Amino acid sequence: MNFATHYFTRYQALPHFFNDIPGEALGIVVIIPCIDDAFIFNTLSSLESAETINTGIEVIVNVNSGETTSSEVVERNRVIYNELKQKVDTGFYKNFNLLPILVEGTPRKKTGVGFARKTAMDEAVRRFAAINRPGGLIVSLDADSLVAKNYFEEIEDILINNPAGCFTLQFQHDYDADVYPQDVINSCKLYEIYLRYYRLALKTFNFPFAIHTIGSCFAIRADAYIKLGGMTPRQGGEDFYFLQKAVKMHPVYELSKPIVLPSPRVSNRVPFGTGPSVRNILEKGCYYVYDFKLFGLLKTFYELFPAMETEDVKNDIPAEIMDYIGSGSFDEIVSECRKYSSSSKAFIKRMYDSFDAFFIVKFLNTFNNSSDYSPINVLEAARIILEHYTGTAISVDTKDDYSSSISETDYFYEQITNLDISL
Repeated sequence: MNFATHYFTRYQALPHFFNDIPGEALGIVVIIPCIDDAFIFNTLSSLESAETINTGIEVIVNVNSGETTSSEVVERNRVIYNELKQKVDTGFYKNFNLLPILVEGTPRKKTGVGFARKTAMDEAVRRFAAINRPGGLIVSLDADSLVAKNYFEEIEDILINNPAGCFTLQFQHDYDADVYPQDVINSCKLYEIYLRYYRLALKTFNFPFAIHTIGSCFAIRADAYIKLGGMTPRQGGEDFYFLQKAVKMHPVYELSKPIVLPSPRVSNRVPFGTGPSVRNILEKGCYYVYDFKLFGLLKTFYELFPAMETEDVKNDIPAEIMDYIGSGSFDEIVSECRKYSSSSKAFIKRMYDSFDAFFIVKFLNTFNNSSDYSPINVLEAARIILEHYTGTAISVDTKDDYSSSISETDYFYEQITNLDISL
């Protein structure tokens, strides 16, 4: 029996891949899902180049494919896996212990990055369970994400000195002009501006779940992972679902130093995230995001939570939100939160659990170009959020087509990144 026995009894998982017992110094396991991506060797080189630490490190690379994956991709996967195995056999990497696994023929319902990430994270749990280290850190990375020189130093610091169960790691996409075309870089900067705008907009009303949810930028302790029931095996958006579940159950610490450099490249492998967003921006030539006024409506709604414990405040809730929830559904939710709350603090927590990040996304997505809150250009959104936090008007000329301007994109990217990191 160990701390993970119940998890593997209760939840489905693939059989273990490794029988050896890790060294007692093991404290960090980096997991990387990989499908048809030779960039994994750049990522591993980046990890190898990071500053060395005293804590033991393992890196699990899950080279994966599904039952509907083309034979060409399966064959390229095998080439990648065999090269990884060769590097293991020759002791190529000195900074960490590389553990490649090959998973093929995953059923269609499970195929995707979520299941691939779960498989690797489950194996990381087994590694920590073998040495009875429930507080060991499982660190999620992607096959196309580079890391900063201080990557392991910062992770070791939170491993040793921070009691939180879950961590989000600060990021800045890799904008190396020698590697990526300028139009791809410019498009990805627009997408990153949106990511930071969205989080900062949620923070305007102290939303407790306002964290970045990026698959290559989080870490979680092994015992916290199993308490959550493991990673959600979704084909995309698994990072959002998993981290939003985590933030409700565990303290989540947000690392402010950018130590992960995700790739800005175009991709069709997942339905959400950087790859498809960059592709859409390139195709459309601009990027429109949620109107900031919608966050004002949400602010009014969430700030009414304390009063909802004892009062009927439905008339004070913005009509757009009440129409979306429905009067009857709202009454049922509030009634249940009152019934099962032993204190005001517990009531408010239940309300936030009921009207969580999923609720917000679904609500915001009901507004389109024909609504009173039609989407706005992402650089206009950046200007608004910067003025909100700094109290200073920004005089950059904003035109309908300014999303194609590199200079304006660079300006807003720098300003909003600095603001997001400083909060």
